[in-house]
Amino acid sequence: MNLSVLHLVQSPERNYKWKDRLNSLTGHLNCRFLEWSGWYNQDIFQRLLGHYRLYQVFKAENNQSDKQVSLPLAYLVSYQASHSFKYWISSVMSIVYYTFSFGERYSPFHIEGINRILVNDQPVILLAFLQNADKDFSQALGIAVEQIASPDFVDKAKKQLTLIQQNNTYRYHHNENSSHYFNEYNTVQTSGNGIRGKEKGIFSKKQLLILFDLLSENNAIDKIDYSKPNKFESIAIMLQAVTGKSKNSIIEELKDTRRDGLYAFQNIGELNQLIITLTNLSDTFRIAGFRSIANKADKKLRELEIMKIF
Repeated sequence: MNLSVLHLVQSPERNYKWKDRLNSLTGHLNCRFLEWSGWYNQDIFQRLLGHYRLYQVFKAENNQSDKQVSLPLAYLVSYQASHSFKYWISSVMSIVYYTFSFGERYSPFHIEGINRILVNDQPVILLAFLQNADKDFSQALGIAVEQIASPDFVDKAKKQLTLIQQNNTYRYHHNENSSHYFNEYNTVQTSGNGIRGKEKGIFSKKQLLILFDLLSENNAIDKIDYSKPNKFESIAIMLQAVTGKSKNSIIEELKDTRRDGLYAFQNIGELNQLIITLTNLSDTFRIAGFRSIANKADKKLRELEIMKIF
C-alpha cells in the first residue's frame, strides 16, 4: 500500500517516517491499540485507514462467518457495537482537553463525530470503501473522502445540525465579532414601517455578494471587483434598489469582503456560518429550478467541508 496518499502536505520537507511506520502496522493487537488510543482519529484519511486495517483483521478472524451476511456488513455491525463507548471516551477527552488548554478544540473528537455519522447514518459510504479498497486503496480512499466532504453527508441530520449551528454561531458572533454581524443576525432592523426582525426567506447581504460571485462564475454577470473601493457606493446603490437594504450597511459588507475575502473564516464557528449561508442559497435556487447556480454553490460547499475536516 502506498501510504503517501495519507500525507496531507505533499512536501519533501515534511518527515512522515513515524506516521508511516505506525500506519503500516497490521497485527491484531497493534490495530486495536491504535484504534483505542485515538491514533486513527487524527484526520479523515487516518480514520478510513483505521477502518481498512480493522476490517482486514476482522476478515482474518471471521473467514468462516455466515455467508448470508457479507463480511463488510458483518464488520460494520461489529464495529457499531463498541463505537458508542469509544465516542463517550472521546467526549470525555474533549472536555478534559478543552479545560486544560483554556478553550482549544480537540480535533480527534471532531473526527470521531464524523465517524459516528459514517457508521450510523451513512454506512453505504463505508461499506463501498471497504469493498473497493482491496482493489485500489488510493482510488477508494479518494472517493470516500469526497463523499464525506459533500453536504449530502449530513443530510439525514441536516435540520437538527443547522439549528444547533445557527444558535451557537449567532451567539459567537454576538460575543466576538463586529457589530455589523451582530446587527445582521441578532438585532431588529429599523425601517420606515417601524421596528422588525430580519425577514424570513430574505437573503442577507453576505448571501447577495456570494450570489453575484456564483453568477459571475456562470458568466451571467461581471464579477464584483473588490480592488476598486471607489465603486462600492455605486454597487451599494444598485443592491439597495434590488433588495431594499441600507446602502451604508452594504458598503460595510463590501469593505469587509475586500479586507477578509468573500469565503474567509477565522474559526470553526465562522466556517459553520458560511456553510449555512451557502446551503441556504443552494437549496433556494435548486428548489426554484436554477440548478446551475445551485451546483456552483454545492461546489463551494464541498471545498468548505474539506476545510472543516482538516
